[in-house]
Amino acid sequence: MPASLRASSDSPETVLAALASGEFALGYQRYESLSTPSPTDDLWAAQCLVQLGRRAEALAMFSRLRAAGLEDAAPLAAVAYRFEGNLEAAREALMDLDTWRLTGFGEAVAWRERGMLAYTAGRLQDALTCTRRAWRAALADDTARLFLPSFTAPLAMILAALGHDHAASQYITQALPGTSEAQRAPLLWILSACQVRAGQFSAAHDALNQIATCTLTPPSRSLLAYHWGVYHQTLGAWAEAAEAFTQAARLARETGLVEAEGYASLQLAALACRRGQTEIGSVYLARAQSRIIGARAQALCAAQEGALLAFSPEGTGQADALICAAANLRALGLQREAGETQVLIAEVHLRRGEEDLALQALLRAAESRATLGDNVTIAARILECRRVHDWVTHSPVRDVSSGLSELQQDLRRLTTSRPAPLVLTTLGRYGLHLGDTPIKLNVGLRRTLELLTYLLQRGEVTLENLQTDVFEGCTPHAARDYLHVIRHALSRSIPGLHLPFDRTRGVYQLKVYGRELHWDVQQLQVELRCLTPAGLHGALRAYAGPFLPQCTSGWVEDVRTQLDWLILQSGERVAQQMMNGGACRQAADVLRDLIHRYPEIATLHESLVQAVRADQGEASAALEAERCRAILNRALDLHIPLDQDQK
Repeated sequence: MPASLRASSDSPETVLAALASGEFALGYQRYESLSTPSPTDDLWAAQCLVQLGRRAEALAMFSRLRAAGLEDAAPLAAVAYRFEGNLEAAREALMDLDTWRLTGFGEAVAWRERGMLAYTAGRLQDALTCTRRAWRAALADDTARLFLPSFTAPLAMILAALGHDHAASQYITQALPGTSEAQRAPLLWILSACQVRAGQFSAAHDALNQIATCTLTPPSRSLLAYHWGVYHQTLGAWAEAAEAFTQAARLARETGLVEAEGYASLQLAALACRRGQTEIGSVYLARAQSRIIGARAQALCAAQEGALLAFSPEGTGQADALICAAANLRALGLQREAGETQVLIAEVHLRRGEEDLALQALLRAAESRATLGDNVTIAARILECRRVHDWVTHSPVRDVSSGLSELQQDLRRLTTSRPAPLVLTTLGRYGLHLGDTPIKLNVGLRRTLELLTYLLQRGEVTLENLQTDVFEGCTPHAARDYLHVIRHALSRSIPGLHLPFDRTRGVYQLKVYGRELHWDVQQLQVELRCLTPAGLHGALRAYAGPFLPQCTSGWVEDVRTQLDWLILQSGERVAQQMMNGGACRQAADVLRDLIHRYPEIATLHESLVQAVRADQGEASAALEAERCRAILNRALDLHIPLDQDQK
């Protein structure tokens, strides 16, 4: 076996030197300037083309080189195929290797690529074995040592996937000194991900900023954007996370990184699901499923598909798909993702009022957490699920099971790391807080909340819209002045809140960066998407009173009407589903809750009489009808006949 693949000259002007330093365009220029390039020069030039995104040209060169007897071209061709997402071709390139003709460098690359294929297939222990062999082979070969970070990064990534973030960080820290800018970037973004998962956000921020100072190739820029998304997502900065993952998907698409685009799309699907935009989430999920393959990717996509099914307004509201996905993730050794999925399962059960099943799911999440080192990602998922968070932090059940204590510690640690959320209270009263602290403004609170909620409701608005709907009665000049005063007051008092003006389209928007936004109307709408008695009761509790109670604007009346209609529609559907399922007594309880808020709606009273008749018989139905008639008469100040004989 040849000892090394170095070119005949060790001069720093070689193609290999440029490739090792990450100067891929320069490396290919040097290659083109050679009058009689050697086969090894051809090999390094082809690898420069791979890194430059010109993979078809590179694959043609690898094919010619292997036919000429340079076996190291085969594992490098597997790299190019993997970058394209063509894993079957990558597998074929590795299957018929003549290992005796590989150099030490080629052997290291072959083991690394076998490990990456095993990783994609969900065989994490096999992947770990292969990438460790690759790393050891690279240490033993002069040429491979020039690229040692490219062997360290996959090993660290697989260790991290298995939950061994501390070990992964140690490998990376050992490899960082003396590496080139291009080689540092993959190490630093894996390190940043380990630090984010450990709750070391300041260190992760520093690592990502270090990458930004490097000279990055287009593929590297996509991966940097992706890891900024992971950072912001774990901190609950959803706007920044969405922008980062969108940028990552776009850059990956432009450079042909099919797999990277798929994973960015999967993250965008999760963000859309969290916002309740399950139709948009399904589009992102379909894109992800078409771009990433292998058992690991399929398991992650199945978990997201289960979440979309469970939380969609048209979905089943059942946890079955999520339960299957969690079991599959655990079988693949993906304990972190399995634990996060168990939190979603607990949220589904709590929406259905199934506290015993929710506790079982949380205990399984705690089991997954126990297999990990420092980790806050399962706690981050709990913070996303309001019912689970409230239950874990306030329910007496938490005292029954010490198994949740580690998750509670993670929650406290993560909560102190996150900026306080911006809280808008607009149902029944007016309030603007950072966490629990009221925000002091030098402008009127009522008008400020009207402006903020108008922007949240409409998305983009012109000055004319604002003058008509928010600053009614003001001249255009006065409306503009008032708007600018509020913008200035908000930017001074609330870090991260911006009301930018797009001069091209002439529209204003509301942007909140670096913190979560909690708006009680959105919380009410989240509850209403859950067609269960627990969801309806949560919605009625959240509906503390009319939206912006002192405002008489037409758009506010429209929002009030829409909220009332949504509550009535959801409540009647829940009650009808329960009656159809034979749970007439529970349906009657739901209808009584609705009647308490909407005593003037005759159809609610008629449905209540039907539910009581089905549950308790005619005599009880007659008594209920009398009570309903009295409530209607008081509500409408009329004598309303109620059809108590309706069967």
